[in-house]
Amino acid sequence: MKLSRILTNSLLGAVLVASTVAQAEIVQKTTATTAQAQFKSLSNVKVNMQRMLRSTDGQYYLDLYAGVWNPRATLTEIKTEKSIRFEGLQKANQLNMASLISPSDASLEAGDYQLNGQLNAITGQFTARLVKKGQLQSQEIQFEPAFKVTDKPAFLFKFYTPSNAATLNNFIERIDVVDQKTQKVVQQLTGFKAYNQTVDYKDINFDGHYDLVLSDASNGRWAEDQHHIYWMYNPKTAKFQRSTQLEKIQGYPNLDGIKQQINFANGSIYQVEKGLLNKIQ
Repeated sequence: MKLSRILTNSLLGAVLVASTVAQAEIVQKTTATTAQAQFKSLSNVKVNMQRMLRSTDGQYYLDLYAGVWNPRATLTEIKTEKSIRFEGLQKANQLNMASLISPSDASLEAGDYQLNGQLNAITGQFTARLVKKGQLQSQEIQFEPAFKVTDKPAFLFKFYTPSNAATLNNFIERIDVVDQKTQKVVQQLTGFKAYNQTVDYKDINFDGHYDLVLSDASNGRWAEDQHHIYWMYNPKTAKFQRSTQLEKIQGYPNLDGIKQQINFANGSIYQVEKGLLNKIQ
């Protein structure tokens, strides 16, 4: 009789445990599904990636915006500080760009120079050829990242807006960071509200890792107000984290990779030294 009761109690306990586990799994799945249902994906967000490259001979510096059909670049001769701006077309890894009229050099006409080459999107190396109009010979230039790091991660980004958002107000309020190799989500960025036209992906603090810059739409701000949200990549934690220091500065961050300075286009210029900001103007 006692043995029968023990067996009965054991079976009841096992059933209760199994039931509790099943309920927990259902709750977790329901919660995840509910959280997922709160957002809908945005497919028309343009990621504007700025690559800062330096020629292997140390003669040239190149600001390159690629990964789009109409890439643009600024080529600077470091010794003379003379610059040429380019625009063109990109097909796969092939870039073909022509020079533009320069406001600082009246002698330079559109199309005087061509800059063509193959870009390795993973390593950041750009094998280019600089051609001057009227000259038979061209100059081959090998570019590499100006700020090199080992084992740089490669990410894809998926953007989301609340599922109940109006069509005209699809603000970015969640970003899924996806590892390009494994295709797995490694981080979710939330707790912000940004305009969805363009997201910048650039190395703000010149540490060799790219950071996300978004136009802040919180608290009724307009894009013209030039307030930005900064998600900085921390290689020690392998995570993106908000920078409250940068978000206090108004203005769009224009990077000078040669001097390692940030010009916020509002008269404020900051020098970056070992990841720290020092205002110099």
